[in-house]
Amino acid sequence: MKTALRSFLPFLIFVACLTFHDARGIASAGEIDANALLKAIDDNLWSETKFVEGRLVIDNGRKERELAFDSWLEGREKGYTHYKAPPREAGTKMLKIQDKLWMYTPQTDRKILIAGHLLRQSMMGSDLSYEDMLEDTKLSSAYGAKVEKVEDVDGFPSLVLHLTAHDETITYQSRRVWTDPEKKIILREERYAKSGMLLKKVDFAGYAQIKGRLFPRSLTFRDMLKENTHTTYHFDVIEFDVPIPEKYFSLSILKR
Repeated sequence: MKTALRSFLPFLIFVACLTFHDARGIASAGEIDANALLKAIDDNLWSETKFVEGRLVIDNGRKERELAFDSWLEGREKGYTHYKAPPREAGTKMLKIQDKLWMYTPQTDRKILIAGHLLRQSMMGSDLSYEDMLEDTKLSSAYGAKVEKVEDVDGFPSLVLHLTAHDETITYQSRRVWTDPEKKIILREERYAKSGMLLKKVDFAGYAQIKGRLFPRSLTFRDMLKENTHTTYHFDVIEFDVPIPEKYFSLSILKR
């Protein structure tokens, strides 16, 4: 009997430690200022300008295709993307100025204005909308945050924040974000319509130190209105606070 108890003792200690860890995490959650945490996360992820060399890997459940692109972003008002591959999409360009987006395709040699509800449509068959692709918004400016609960993500306790939009015109009126309060990062996100319908799920992965920031190397989007699809946005190169020539945010760039 004593031998059995001795062999079982390490397991009891392990369970007790886990219970203490979870209880301590839940207790400390009530002491965290959700809006301050969201601002700290923004300070880690956000910059006045960005340059991204990346790829979109689109899996529609039947086949997979990959788009390569360069993007230049300035705040939440301006964004320019130039697609480099595959050959069918090479030369396609997108320019966002405030709430309007123009798309140029070399096949037609013309630019098309995409605005209003059209910004919410699927971009090139992916799980991202045109709006998602060029979004670079500070969450702490657009949303108010409240602590919702503590929940495990891949075996680690994560603090879940519920975000409510300040502006009724914002597409995602509420969001849930699974955060690591110590590292000031987002692990997972859910985006909701005003009706409460879940529209998108996003997983953040591959965090790495880049110029003093912890930044994810990939984001995997799942459009919940589709079945068995996902799109992964890979950041192969990212540079923060880079000078961007004004010509990149002019309609004149949308030509051959």
